Amino acid sequence: MKKLLMMAAVAMMTVVNVNAQDEKKNEIGVFYGTGSASNLFSAFSGAFAASAGDQSSWWGPIGIEYYHHITPVVGIGAVAVYARCKAEDEKTHKRDLSENFFTVMPSVKFNWLRKKHFGMYSGISAGVMFLSVSPNDNAKAADPDAKSETLVSFMFQATAVGVEFGSEAFRGFVEAGLGEKGVLCAGLRYKF
Repeated sequence: MKKLLMMAAVAMMTVVNVNAQDEKKNEIGVFYGTGSASNLFSAFSGAFAASAGDQSSWWGPIGIEYYHHITPVVGIGAVAVYARCKAEDEKTHKRDLSENFFTVMPSVKFNWLRKKHFGMYSGISAGVMFLSVSPNDNAKAADPDAKSETLVSFMFQATAVGVEFGSEAFRGFVEAGLGEKGVLCAGLRYKF
């Protein structure tokens, strides 16, 4: 009887160990957002440029993220984001200025609903943004003091709610929040 109980206990521990190994602890994702902090900054500064005859256009943020789940609920990782804005003179239709935003932020993610093909989460990220401002030759000719600059600033992302859906390994996601990933953000994620 002891041998039978011992074999049952070993079999149960083996099954638990195999299930633990199947749990996907890492994830990598790519995304595109709208209404990011850098877009809002460019729109605000573009309002001043518009009074001088400039029009701004921007795209991004686009980015990549990685998380390692230290528990099934908590994941730690990092987010890298790129966004761009360009100002064009309304009269000459030539580009005056380019702004490039590079952001790197350590991040924490909280998975508060975890199902096989569906999940919901929140997250917080905080880090540094590098802003590169480059006037082109037309802007330099109009203003001899115009020069390229690189500025460094604090940046964040507060994701109020994120929804992911798909298979256990590949999922699409949509997020609502505030910060450099945007007010709305969508992308694809791979869990391994």
